[in-house]
Amino acid sequence: MTDELLTPLREKALQLRIEGRYKELIEHCDVLLEKGLKQLDHKAVLSAHIHHASAFYSIGAIEEAFLSVDAHLHYCSQYGDENEQLNGINILVILYDYNKEYEKAKGALKRGIELGTRLKHWNMVSNAYSNYSHICASENDFAGALENGLIGLEMAERYVTDSSILKFHVKLNIANAYVGLGDTKHAGPMIEEMLGDSILSTFKRERAQSYDLYGRYLVKNKEFLSALEAFDVAKHEALDIKDLLLLKEIQERRCDLCEILDDRQLGFVVQQEYIKLLKTLQEQELAMTALKLEVKHNVTSIERNAKVDYLTRLFNRRHLEEVAANWLAQAAEAGSFVSCIALDLDNFKSINDTYGHLAGDEALREICNTCQRILWKSDSTELLARYGGDELVFLLNGASLDDAKERVNLLIAEVRQLKIAFNGELVPVTVSVGIADNANGTFSQFADVFYRADQALYQSKANGKNQISVFETSVTQ
Repeated sequence: MTDELLTPLREKALQLRIEGRYKELIEHCDVLLEKGLKQLDHKAVLSAHIHHASAFYSIGAIEEAFLSVDAHLHYCSQYGDENEQLNGINILVILYDYNKEYEKAKGALKRGIELGTRLKHWNMVSNAYSNYSHICASENDFAGALENGLIGLEMAERYVTDSSILKFHVKLNIANAYVGLGDTKHAGPMIEEMLGDSILSTFKRERAQSYDLYGRYLVKNKEFLSALEAFDVAKHEALDIKDLLLLKEIQERRCDLCEILDDRQLGFVVQQEYIKLLKTLQEQELAMTALKLEVKHNVTSIERNAKVDYLTRLFNRRHLEEVAANWLAQAAEAGSFVSCIALDLDNFKSINDTYGHLAGDEALREICNTCQRILWKSDSTELLARYGGDELVFLLNGASLDDAKERVNLLIAEVRQLKIAFNGELVPVTVSVGIADNANGTFSQFADVFYRADQALYQSKANGKNQISVFETSVTQ
């Protein structure tokens, strides 16, 4: 389901990302995510996660970026198409590259190549091979960098129309591989052709990268003065676009050249520029640290919301299953109890049909509030969650069936007293309950324990509702 009212919010997120307004982007995506989840707009949710990941990456909050990518991939597995999977893989590769986790990056790129090939998204396939070339070069595997770069260029030229910048990116990686291999015979003509490409009048970052690459090629050829001139051009372009990390690399290369040329006067100037740049980078790092602290509250909120059902504010099914898996594994080792209570409203469809869905939502929220008040006593050993629809699940770690029954008896008595006021009418509600346990650690999978509790719940329904059943033993109240 997609709500077109959220389309402008998705478009604004993209614009904020393009403009590099990352703090605003994070705050905007918080809103987009909340509205997307509430309105079941899957595109909005996926868009929010991807833009969150990009923004967090850009301010250096890598852990938070990984969380957003993980949330995107999980949500995508349920509601996204394969195009969305490709988006997730692409940003995952950037994060792996940043952390120098090159094997993981290559594994993700292989999945992207396979998926892009199946979908015939040749621009994505070409870009993936180009990125694979970059990763190989980062590992000093320049032969692998060349091989993957050439495949990427072939993909771009054979399948992709209007792919000038795509092909240029691939050529940068190919030429870089030639330089790394010391193959100046192929590197020189290719770089000179790229420097004459009109595309560089529009794409300044690529212009800076090209002159930086040209300088490194000239160093290989021992043309040191010409290399210094190339690095000077690259420096000015990097300054213009404020790419300080690229500028730092260029300045380091200029410092090395000054030593080779034994030009102490120029070396002093370059050293002063380098020291000033390091100070700027330090100030930028402090600013980024402040920004990370400023958005930390929002990150915590995002993590919490990822575990919480938006309607009832109980934990959601995903969090329930994660916690249950952990508790049951521990109980299987210790031979201890984990009890599971499955509960849902009686005649929920009838309430919706008779009084409207808003009344049904209100009834569900009231039941959840009552469950929290009567059942939930400890965050460390108990968990109440919305499993789906009007069905709730309550887990008790270390509690027997008798303990669970005692707690549920209190709940049933309380619910029978409820009368929910809605539009001047009193809506009566009751619940049916099923209880099961892990048989002293015999069952270590949540699916096995929940299945038994759910079967007991169905038994309560079949016996007339408004009662409790224990798996294989029915107890009518």
